Amino acid sequence: MNVSMYRNKLSRLDKLPPELKYYIAEFIQCKDSTVYQYIPLFKNILLDWYNKCRTYDTAVVYRSYKEIYENGISQEDPPFMKYAFTNYNIESKYYSMTMIYSVGQFQKIAKRRI
Repeated sequence: MNVSMYRNKLSRLDKLPPELKYYIAEFIQCKDSTVYQYIPLFKNILLDWYNKCRTYDTAVVYRSYKEIYENGISQEDPPFMKYAFTNYNIESKYYSMTMIYSVGQFQKIAKRRI
């Protein structure tokens, strides 16, 4: 195989020495990392669960996952968090779930059965 064949397919940036690539990269804005579709849902499920099951010790209603994360999650919570996902899967079969951030819980609207 001819090595020059592969060199033609490289971009101009790839042909530069590594030191120059890093210098140029400082001035070029990088792409934001893609947000996976399940991450916002994951955060909403935990927010809903936390406001339903863990507010007995405080009178605070969390309106975003960031507030829960900043205050810290106790060591007792993670074993019970798995039930939040199970309950969401069961309830989402029968209800249309929409997050209401002012309350910090899902609004359930019954799905029409056909």
